[in-house]
Amino acid sequence: GFGYDPLFWLADQSRTMAELPLAIKNSLSHRGQALRQVLDFLIRQGL
Repeated sequence: GFGYDPLFWLADQSRTMAELPLAIKNSLSHRGQALRQVLDFLIRQGL
């Protein structure tokens, strides 16, 4: 994981951010959320 990922404990996942599978990590990250919003926007625009 990224440099600080081992330090962030996710109680609901019972593990650190570094231990998460990439798909779950991306669903939680602000970058993953922003990417989904951009993709939704582009699809709505027909691009």
